[in-house]
Amino acid sequence: MTRLLIDDVLVLRPVLGEREPDHCAVVKTYRRFYVRAVFALVEAFVEQHRRLLVELAQAGIITIPEKTLLRLREIKAVLQDDGMAIEEERFLQMFDKIKLVYKAASVGFGERLRITFGDKGWETFKNAMALRNQVTHPKTVNDCWIFEGHLQTVIHAEAWFKTLQNEFVRVARAHRAQHRW
Repeated sequence: MTRLLIDDVLVLRPVLGEREPDHCAVVKTYRRFYVRAVFALVEAFVEQHRRLLVELAQAGIITIPEKTLLRLREIKAVLQDDGMAIEEERFLQMFDKIKLVYKAASVGFGERLRITFGDKGWETFKNAMALRNQVTHPKTVNDCWIFEGHLQTVIHAEAWFKTLQNEFVRVARAHRAQHRW
């Protein structure tokens, strides 16, 4: 799945009309496609990493606190009127999911990821995600335009997330090499 989505981003990147003053309708369309493609890829990687952490924890390969593991499983314990607890799905919002997955990776793999969620990169990512939401769920025609500044925000957000994703891979590989799983 991620390979397919990576290809979408790679195909769209050269046709965005970066730094060109006037854009035809096709370029404007490609920009909207690109924004959606970047965040589809982000969501796919986050989900892939979430599932890996859950599987490794359930197999006893890594240790994640039970409360965190429950949240990673996207399950919530709900008490019924009779006092019995049942599990219900509780899907995480994207920002919460990203923070949870990558903080849990640091705990589970025993090594901090060299990225933070309070820096300029995170702020840029959040701004780009707001743009993605605007383009995906437009309320007015103005919500559909991706200007140069918007485009650069998404490009920087993509780079920030790629660094985060690479950090996940780095700590996972180090843990695998050390513990031979």
